[in-house]
Amino acid sequence: MQDINFIAETVKTMCKDVESTETIKKIVGSANQYAKLRKFPMDKSQWTDEQLDMYFTYIERIIDMPTEFTQGDFDTMNIEEKLSAVGIETENIESGIQEAGDMLGGVVKKMAEQNKYREDLKCPYCQSMVYDNRNSKKGEKSPDFTCSSNDPAICGGHTGKWRKSWWLDNSDIPKEWNLEGESNDS
Repeated sequence: MQDINFIAETVKTMCKDVESTETIKKIVGSANQYAKLRKFPMDKSQWTDEQLDMYFTYIERIIDMPTEFTQGDFDTMNIEEKLSAVGIETENIESGIQEAGDMLGGVVKKMAEQNKYREDLKCPYCQSMVYDNRNSKKGEKSPDFTCSSNDPAICGGHTGKWRKSWWLDNSDIPKEWNLEGESNDS
């Protein structure tokens, strides 16, 4: 269960350099659209830590978005276009009936992915939970693992702007995670 006051204070802190109250409202409104698109519960107190992290990441990206778009352009964009503008890929949803073979193959693949998901990983810098992103990566450049602490005062691996992240093909993965032999392909 999430603390609504914590969420509000975090968003307020993230938006501290945004000068216009109207822009802050639009940023939060867009983030709420993103949460709705991702089918997060309407009640933010019911969000998982991963959903909350995705929400904060979206806000962070939209605040840091390059000013290639005018405010008018951005206001007329749909949520998929906004996500693309801040570098978050979305899946195209096509209508129609899924073939039975495709459905079965998808179920088998999903079960295999769930089997490799790890919930027992701890950050070596702050002992916070580490998110295993291998099942939800949207691109090759996305990290395989991310520390759940977004506070540089708590996590020594935090850069001040980005939380500590790891990739499977990197040499800094803690040995105590016992990931030898695991890869992105399964």
